[in-house]
Amino acid sequence: MNQMMFDICILGSANSDLFLEVQDFPKEGETIAAKVQLYENTRNRANQAVASSLLGSKSIFAGIQFLKSLGQIGNDELGQILVKEMKASGLSLDSLRYVDVQTGQAIILLNHALENSIIIVAGANTHYQDLNELPQKFQDALQNSNFLQLQMEIPQEINYLAAKHMKEHDKITMLDCGGKAEALKHQFLDNLTFISPNETELERLINEKIVYDGEVDKALEDIVHKKVFDQFTKLIVLLKLGSNGSLLITKEFSVRSYTVTHYNPKILNDYKIVDTVGAGDCFTSAFCSQFYRLLSEIGEVRESTLRNLDNDKQKQIFQKSMEFASAAAFLCITQHGAMPSMPKLEEVNVFLEKYL
Repeated sequence: MNQMMFDICILGSANSDLFLEVQDFPKEGETIAAKVQLYENTRNRANQAVASSLLGSKSIFAGIQFLKSLGQIGNDELGQILVKEMKASGLSLDSLRYVDVQTGQAIILLNHALENSIIIVAGANTHYQDLNELPQKFQDALQNSNFLQLQMEIPQEINYLAAKHMKEHDKITMLDCGGKAEALKHQFLDNLTFISPNETELERLINEKIVYDGEVDKALEDIVHKKVFDQFTKLIVLLKLGSNGSLLITKEFSVRSYTVTHYNPKILNDYKIVDTVGAGDCFTSAFCSQFYRLLSEIGEVRESTLRNLDNDKQKQIFQKSMEFASAAAFLCITQHGAMPSMPKLEEVNVFLEKYL
């Protein structure tokens, strides 16, 4: 029987999330009261999977693991709600695995400045019997996908095996560096096409505090060339810079994209920023979805297809993908929550046409 093919496979974690609105984050030893308990019953770290699906990619989620029914009804219900929410986005869940561990959870504090602080309880997300072999369901999902998105919220050993599988088949892998704060192993990095850190995650990657002496972009380019490309010459680094936009750096060139409000400040007359939860996940998936579409217009979505393009064509694809991602991430932060705030493809396209 022929198996369904997918554009993008997302291998990562899923959590039931509790949002708490506070005036300020607590200091050490301080007890504070939450003003509001937000918003939906659950949200999860499968945001990238939902965003990818809503943004037009035929996507399959391979990494979510929920509690099997062992009488802990509350946890079981949380897992089932997550499944229901993801199914509603059009996401394929054929590669779900159910294990006898509670569903992963996250407690998210939102302060008056709309900043967030997150505590993660990994639960089922890190519960693997064997870290030296990919589960068969994961192997099947990778075999039937052309592009892989990874996150640092499952064991790095599993991420490495998945990236290695894709590399061996000339397929493309993007690692979002958010999640567990741990050093990335050489063999793992060597099997990636893209990495997407923010500035804090970049510091962790290079094991060095970034000091800006002069122009920010130049400082970031210099440190990536010195600390990353000295060993990983083909790696593509997509830096998420928050309100300063994004910067993509390769060994040969860089591409700069600013926020949509930088290009058109009048956007803020029509939209209000509500919270920033999920913006990074949305940006990464929007970039991957648009990149996938643009590369597929040229040929088969393979790493060799990308590498064989001249620099000007690569820059054009990256620039368009970053601008699309910036628009999607902006729309995300104008809605409450994470998964509920992920925009649809048509919303992003209409927004771009109207404002940029």
